[in-house]
Amino acid sequence: MIARSLILLLSLSAGLHAAEPNAAAALKKDPKWLKKIRHSIDSGVAWLVSKQNASGRFPAFVDPRGDVYELGMHALATLAVVKGGQPTDSKAVKKAEALIHSLYKRHKFTIKTYEAGLVLMLLQAKDDVATFKGGKKKRRRKKKGATRLTEEDRTLAKELALWLQSQQTPEGMWRYPEGGNDISNTQYAILGLWSAQRMGLKVDRGVIRRALKATLKRQQQDGPKVPRYVPSLDSRYGTWTPLGAKDRARAWRYMPAEERLLEDGSTKMMHYPYSGSMTSAGIAILAIGREILGEKDVWLDSKQDRLVRTSIYDGLAWIANNWDVQDNPGQRGNWPFYWLYGLERCGRLTGVDNMGKHDWYVEGAERIMSDQREDGSWPRTQRMRPPGNQNVRWWSDQVDTAFAILFLVQSTPILKIPAPVVSGGE
Repeated sequence: MIARSLILLLSLSAGLHAAEPNAAAALKKDPKWLKKIRHSIDSGVAWLVSKQNASGRFPAFVDPRGDVYELGMHALATLAVVKGGQPTDSKAVKKAEALIHSLYKRHKFTIKTYEAGLVLMLLQAKDDVATFKGGKKKRRRKKKGATRLTEEDRTLAKELALWLQSQQTPEGMWRYPEGGNDISNTQYAILGLWSAQRMGLKVDRGVIRRALKATLKRQQQDGPKVPRYVPSLDSRYGTWTPLGAKDRARAWRYMPAEERLLEDGSTKMMHYPYSGSMTSAGIAILAIGREILGEKDVWLDSKQDRLVRTSIYDGLAWIANNWDVQDNPGQRGNWPFYWLYGLERCGRLTGVDNMGKHDWYVEGAERIMSDQREDGSWPRTQRMRPPGNQNVRWWSDQVDTAFAILFLVQSTPILKIPAPVVSGGE
């Protein structure tokens, strides 16, 4: 088994083969491998903390307009540090968390959807009692009424949750709030509202129902049939056994099309491809929305719930059929670490260990750890320039490091696993 695990590691690093069931399962229980992951996380957290300034603020994006997304960048880095296991009573965490309020006051009237969602996620993480120790998550029993949230935190959470709900467009989606309706902003709005609900705040069910309907509508209408596999561990190395169900690989994209203003003042119509990052976003919206509503919600009757669950499985089938942890499938060079964090979210929210014949955590973790720099940051390899140099000005080692940490710690809570379904194509 040790020899087979070594072969698995080599093949994963090269991105050539799917993880063998027994080898992947053994690796996730291997103390040496778990220690390697813990070291990777700790190094990444230490690098992020080293980037804080004297006030505790993490750097924002900087471009000709000045600091951009100051609040969002700070919230994302702080979330990674907290989820990564930095002690909550450390100076780094205390300063970073306290600074959220002054940054919000500074940007209150120019806040973005991403920022609101991330701040809510951070506040919920502050209230959470999950720890990451020895490579495994352990949860301490929370005393009734115990919380790390202050009244100021709760006021901020309520204000942001109300703002997000007010920003939903008639189609049922979100945007920056400028620009068109897109799946990415919608995902972070739903993540923020889910965090608000878990902090005890009320979320309008109508808002969630509209988001589910819009997300179902945005998915590809059809796709190739893909068998659903389960690991069969009855042989020495394990095999992959196809189930009777076949899903239709159907993806999501950022948005169908968008008119872009070019540097010379002219405009160009941008048509977006279907991609792994946006397909993971679509799955997340449906899974979280279903959780917020609850299985007994009248909107999720047997027929509607079947549509939602079928859509989720079809999205997973697209990811399996276009598997790539080295880059963002369908949109090479664009946000590979954003994609990996989305992959983690998909796996956790749906409760699956494997997508097709791939153990998403083992293969993703190996890819991420192989790309870590000696100083603890990501990425080590030179980024690829996407077609048209999209998003180049947003590339950031701080963002990639935060996404890498959030993947490795498996930061997304687990939901109820959707019951097995067969898509309408079978």
